[in-house]
Amino acid sequence: MSYSIERLGPCRVAVAAVLGSEIVARERRRVVETWRRNARLPGFRQGKAPVSLVERRFAQEIDGDLNEELIRACWREVRSAEELRPAGPLQVRKAEVSADGGFSLEGEFEVFPVVEIGDPAQFSPPPVDLEPTPEEVDAALQQMRERQAAWEPVEGEPIAEGMLVEVEVRGQFPDGEGEPFCEQRSLFVVGKGEVYPELEQAVLGAAVGDTVTAEARLGASAGEKAGARVHYEVLVKGARRKRLPELDDALAASFGVEQGLAVLTERVRERLRFERARRRRAVWREALIAHLAGDALLPLPEGVVKERTRVELLDFARELARRGVDVEKVELDWAEIERDVRQRVERVLHGELVLDALAERLGVEVSEAELDGELEKQARIGGVPFAELKGNLAKRGDLEHVRALLRREKATDQVLGEVAPKEG
Repeated sequence: MSYSIERLGPCRVAVAAVLGSEIVARERRRVVETWRRNARLPGFRQGKAPVSLVERRFAQEIDGDLNEELIRACWREVRSAEELRPAGPLQVRKAEVSADGGFSLEGEFEVFPVVEIGDPAQFSPPPVDLEPTPEEVDAALQQMRERQAAWEPVEGEPIAEGMLVEVEVRGQFPDGEGEPFCEQRSLFVVGKGEVYPELEQAVLGAAVGDTVTAEARLGASAGEKAGARVHYEVLVKGARRKRLPELDDALAASFGVEQGLAVLTERVRERLRFERARRRRAVWREALIAHLAGDALLPLPEGVVKERTRVELLDFARELARRGVDVEKVELDWAEIERDVRQRVERVLHGELVLDALAERLGVEVSEAELDGELEKQARIGGVPFAELKGNLAKRGDLEHVRALLRREKATDQVLGEVAPKEG
């Protein structure tokens, strides 16, 4: 086979390839024989029909299969002979068998760019303090108090901010834009913005058993009824006040720490140190990428960016639906969301390419044992058998994706492991 490639840009390549008539004839014989073995024609047992009859009967199918096989053969040879990292499939512009029996192919495909990186030995990580501040420790303890809070009934007191109220809401549309409705049990914390502000204002100062009124206009999330005026009658059925436990040894015991508050506080501080250490690695990783790439803005294959952006947007929409949000009714600026997602995709892809170049420079590889170790960990976390997880990843072609992730992090750890002692 002979071929030529042309760089149309940093991430796009054109290829023209020619196969000789001998190769085409050999491949055609193989395709015809495959059809003959599987052909069921009247008067012949399967696989016993004459070749000439099979060629006439399945001429169009044979030509189609031959074309696909010749394209794959050209594509395999170009990929193996050239130092290119295809970022997408070959987009065929022309593929035909010529009059002399040869085959010619013309197409284009996206590639990942060639990345030049700085010297990893010159990387100096930014300082990151691992010791949490007293304010952070206090905030973490406060969160633990919140988790152990109790809601106590309130009697004989006016409704105030921070109270959990239970109300019955009856509504009607004075302008005839909807049917009356009744919600017999609605719970919300006053002052948290969980309901219309007009409803919060109406119950403030009321007592349990009171009926108050309010008016509001529906927002954009109401769809066709957006802007409609609603008159509410709200019966206050109950109220509760949050009671936080004391910050003492009893609180520590409620979390299984029998040694007291001082030990609980130290464990909180240790957890915060661990979280800071984890964030430090993320900070150092981003700093390493910036050091290696310098001021260069890598060209990125548009097809990869678009596909990843599309997948993330779908995942975002599914997560909204899982939370009960109707994406058709809620007011969202999808254009802005897409821009934000695309920018994030570009940052992530930029980092991947830089770390791939780092792994190549350091000669980092991921063994089968290391790959299996990561998959076993994922299988335990996901609660699925290891063999099932690995088999599913292999079917989807995602095993090499996992290997690439491990390779990048292994290269990152190699560099950070050399510089971390300098930070103490």
